[in-house]
Amino acid sequence: MSHSWVHRHQPRDVVTGAHGPFPAAFGAGSPVAPERVVRRTSGFDGALVHGLYVRQTGSLSGVTAVNVRTGKEYWRYERPDSETGVNAFDVSARTVVAAFGDGRFIGVDLRTGKPLWHVDIQHAKGYRTTALAGGQALTEAPGAVRAFAERDGRSLWTAKRPKSCPDGLVITAYALPGHLSVVPLVCNVTSLNRGMYNLLLGIDNRTGKVLWQQHTAAPRLMVRGGEHTLVIPDPDHPPAIQLLDVNRQGATARSLTAADAWDAVAAGGGIVLSAIDPGDRSEEDHDTLLRAYRTRDGHLAWQLRTPTGQEYGFPEIADGRVYVVRQPFLTGKDTGRRIRADLLVLDSGTGRLLHTLRLPAMTVPDESRGLDVRDIGDGAVSIGWRDDEGGVLIAAD
Repeated sequence: MSHSWVHRHQPRDVVTGAHGPFPAAFGAGSPVAPERVVRRTSGFDGALVHGLYVRQTGSLSGVTAVNVRTGKEYWRYERPDSETGVNAFDVSARTVVAAFGDGRFIGVDLRTGKPLWHVDIQHAKGYRTTALAGGQALTEAPGAVRAFAERDGRSLWTAKRPKSCPDGLVITAYALPGHLSVVPLVCNVTSLNRGMYNLLLGIDNRTGKVLWQQHTAAPRLMVRGGEHTLVIPDPDHPPAIQLLDVNRQGATARSLTAADAWDAVAAGGGIVLSAIDPGDRSEEDHDTLLRAYRTRDGHLAWQLRTPTGQEYGFPEIADGRVYVVRQPFLTGKDTGRRIRADLLVLDSGTGRLLHTLRLPAMTVPDESRGLDVRDIGDGAVSIGWRDDEGGVLIAAD
């Protein structure tokens, strides 16, 4: 039965609870052949899960879940009196976790919108992040990375950062086989007398013991290429791409053959995608060529070029398929222009075109750099502007 209520979980916390029954997912896994745009929503970066679009509230003081089919708010958790607001959030199939700048760390049930737990991490103030991996919610603590149980907030472990990294941001986390979590950090983001650098930590996710550490480059550009493989720009041989074969003993690096793009834009299922501009324009960058490399041997698997005057946005890989937007060249002069673009679905192993969806006309927001595939899940795909302005399209089979 539909219900709507407001509960004061903590003083001044607003918890609306779920409005109506839990929406059904559009499908299992990624959409095979998306035929329709089911919703336009705001430009805030969000996550698709089980018929919901989860994002920060407009005031940035909480998180909300929107029913994709109706466009209406399904639930909202907000701390309107929190001056710092939500810095970051992450979503799993059951839970939303959010890190606030005042040290509050919370878990919310995806189905009901009710808070499951909260932790106030002493002295952990300023900009903070969070990542969900293997049922664990990770965030920063003074001199450490801490992990909490996703569903009940139990403190699971604390991993100390090295002395050279007294403060740092958790960029993401990967749960790998063998009770291993790999956590990319940006170190010394607030230190005036220490150099900022990037670090990978290999952590036993039962005890919090740091098994190994390794300097790395550009952790924000890192993507997962397989069960034991991470993909990252090669710091020693730009613009090559580096594969990291990871286990409890460490990370062994190998480079892709003839890679000619600085960053990998997507990876999965044994394939790494690189989007490049063969014209090498100095002022404008238009990715007109997709190249796919096999993580097994680093060799080129296939490549696909756009028609003249068009470019690719950033793609995603899911369930053996590549999802990418093909659109007209965009520059700063195109602000306010209405454009038409296509969502392409490709076979990730061969590059063969499987499906094309013509997207509705969209107005280019201020100095946007194009449309990217944002997220894929539960039978739907979201498409939005790279600068997080303008609207987001959600398409499904």
